[in-house]
Amino acid sequence: MKSDYSNMASPPEKRARLNGPAVPVLDRESYLAKLKTVVEPMVSIGAMYNSLVEGIVTDKELMTIPIHDHAIVRGHAVFDTCTVMNGRLYRLDAHLDRHLRSAQTARIPLPFEGSAEDNKAHMKSVIAQTVVASGLRRCSVRYWTSVGPGTFGVVPAGCKSALYVVVYHDTAFGSDDQIGICKEYTVDVPLKPQLLATTKSNNYMLNVLTAMASQDKGGKMGVLVDPDGNIAEAAVMNIIFVTRDKRLITPKFDNILAGTTAKKTLGFAKRLIEEGLVVSVSQEDVSASAAREALEMMTVAGDTHLNAVTHWDDKPVGTGEVGAVAKRIFELLLEEARSGEDDHYDLTYD
Repeated sequence: MKSDYSNMASPPEKRARLNGPAVPVLDRESYLAKLKTVVEPMVSIGAMYNSLVEGIVTDKELMTIPIHDHAIVRGHAVFDTCTVMNGRLYRLDAHLDRHLRSAQTARIPLPFEGSAEDNKAHMKSVIAQTVVASGLRRCSVRYWTSVGPGTFGVVPAGCKSALYVVVYHDTAFGSDDQIGICKEYTVDVPLKPQLLATTKSNNYMLNVLTAMASQDKGGKMGVLVDPDGNIAEAAVMNIIFVTRDKRLITPKFDNILAGTTAKKTLGFAKRLIEEGLVVSVSQEDVSASAAREALEMMTVAGDTHLNAVTHWDDKPVGTGEVGAVAKRIFELLLEEARSGEDDHYDLTYD
């Protein structure tokens, strides 16, 4: 006998769950007004560019992307950053080059016509104009290239590639002008596979969990160790050590993100050696057991940010104080950002 369930009523307890407070259907003005009260107290964003509308906005409630953008639907997007220091774009080329490599790896069509170099030039112009529109002279820039809005499918068929740029005050790493001082903890979070680890994509859940696991214990960004017992990286920062024989070492970029600030630090090798602070600077495998004997430990990111790690897993690193090498690297990072000439673009504000 065939049963017919079509007219069966839901049990009373299920019906009750559907009888919650009425949700209003908002018109445009009401929606934007309510959204403004939510976003205004959050991070201070000065301006946003959206290639889908080919324009810049400074109203925070308009700084949105479509809900069907595959950056949200599937995480199919890549991003990068750069710094604005004293009204000058800093290290934009280094970050854009990495960004374009990430887009290629992620098989994301570029948002503008022409070659990768044409897109890079277009992105540089857009970023500069968005910074100027914000009026900010000391800030951070973050930009995403996404396969864009389309269907809710798996692959990006039917999507339109998009570039989004935001200019904002960055507080993620702490003070702009002071060296960070923190504890760190080794965390038991899986490492990303190589493709995701070396690509700056939107797939950052493991990074988030790494930082959260360390902060649960009083740390900041965490320390990841690979299956071979070698140091990998922190949540969003590279890790650098100074050994007892005064060698500055940092893990190779084979299976971690090639951090631009770590690269800049490696570029200080000659000065650090000439000043007698270290005897050599290199990238190599760094075993966790050897790293625990280091005189200094630091994490770097964001062009100018350095955290001196004074305690690791509740044990002092070296003397348990900020070391001379960390102090000097931080000075050099700020000096380059503020007054260097090689990696800067001067902006013209109205």
